[in-house]
Amino acid sequence: MSQENVDITRQHFAALIRELDRYWENPHSFAADFESGELGADGQAILDRLHPDVRWTNVFGEIHEGKLGCARGVDSILQAAQAYSVRLEEVTDLDDHRVLVVVESAIKGETSGATGAVRLFTVQTLRDGLLIQGDEFLSRAEALEAVRLEE
Repeated sequence: MSQENVDITRQHFAALIRELDRYWENPHSFAADFESGELGADGQAILDRLHPDVRWTNVFGEIHEGKLGCARGVDSILQAAQAYSVRLEEVTDLDDHRVLVVVESAIKGETSGATGAVRLFTVQTLRDGLLIQGDEFLSRAEALEAVRLEE
């Protein structure tokens, strides 16, 4: 089961990266596209890998629940940026239902034009082959400590 979770997570992030790369050619609202049923193939693939009860806690501590809530969370990040990209560095099996995802996120602020990059460590929990929870951290140690606290 754990290799399957790694594969599902890799596929999810591959679709996310492709969708973000295309986003800047035609900025749009993922939430609006989701609500209208007008998602492209990668957008649909992203949401198809999310459990209906998905919960995403981003590195700022903001919690987004449900597929629509997560789409709105992505919209809020993209609206604050002139450019935003993600590069997948690692997906590591942690146990039967969790993986650690390491990405580098790069952003250019919409108003300030300031650029920055940050490495994020996300503990993804899967249920029934779907991503049900994602918790972002700024360090591997924090992410792994959170996993230990849950056990």
